Amino acid sequence: MNTSTISAGRTAQVQAVTLRADARQMSDRLARRAAHALLSWSRRRDEQRTHSATAERRRNEQAAARLQADEFRRITLMAQPLI
Repeated sequence: MNTSTISAGRTAQVQAVTLRADARQMSDRLARRAAHALLSWSRRRDEQRTHSATAERRRNEQAAARLQADEFRRITLMAQPLI
């Protein structure tokens, strides 16, 4: 029996097992990185939802609505003589 053929078969098997292990490790690392990125994103979103940030956003929205209403009123008053 030719021992080099048996060795070559084993070497290919060992390489295949090693490649699968490397791929598994890489997959695990990618999963950890993705989880870390999602956790960081979630924490940033939570920080944006703090009470003070929510209150400030509400004030800004109210101010924008007032400015929009004032502008609409101004345009309406300017257009009345044309009607």
